[in-house]
Amino acid sequence: MKKYLSLLIFVFFLSCSIEQEKKTIILSKASTNYINWLTELDFNIVNAYTINNLDSLMLVADGIVLTGGEDINPLMYGDSSNLLLCEAMDFRRDSIEKKLFDYALSEQIPFIGICRGMQMMNVAHGGTLYGDIPTELGDEVIHRNNGEVTHEIYISSNNNDYVDMIFPKNNDSIHTVNSWHHQGLKDIAEGIVVVAESNDGLPEAVVMDKSLHPFMIAVQFHPERLGADNGIHQNMRKNFFDAIYQD
Repeated sequence: MKKYLSLLIFVFFLSCSIEQEKKTIILSKASTNYINWLTELDFNIVNAYTINNLDSLMLVADGIVLTGGEDINPLMYGDSSNLLLCEAMDFRRDSIEKKLFDYALSEQIPFIGICRGMQMMNVAHGGTLYGDIPTELGDEVIHRNNGEVTHEIYISSNNNDYVDMIFPKNNDSIHTVNSWHHQGLKDIAEGIVVVAESNDGLPEAVVMDKSLHPFMIAVQFHPERLGADNGIHQNMRKNFFDAIYQD
């Protein structure tokens, strides 16, 4: 009986140890598409927007993803005139994502920004945004039209080490992506490298200089909705996972 009890105790602690070794990815605000994109047996996925103690949560982060959503409060980048061009905002979310970005940068946590998440990466690091692309940049490229649209983007960097962090190594310089946003990066924060743009010059993919962070990437489009067979969808996911496991 004692041997049986000892075996049960051993199995219990072993299972606890294995569970503790699972990596944790924090999403700033989760949805089914993001969760499905990042689902992996060895990962716990946590929705930061539902957690009260963010400081404690960040301590267990192995990867951080800032997801798409509402406009960012333009007062974060000192442009009160953009208040007139903004749509729905979420000040609590702004605060959560600023803290997540700062922590990812300071602690070198693998990081992805998507749509709003790319905009927050730029704003949190000292950059600014266009308040409304059609108003300020024109309509050469339609970035949304009562919902999601598609348009072409082109690789604008000759630094393959940065380009390959986001785009598949197939030598394609032009890609078709989805798009659903009316704001975008204006003044680029120091240290952020633009690797792809749309035809109107709007940044569509960026990477933090590797001297500041080994894996901090962001895109203006939605890789989680591009489909499982899409090369960008696959490449970003794989590189993010690889960066997490290397830590």
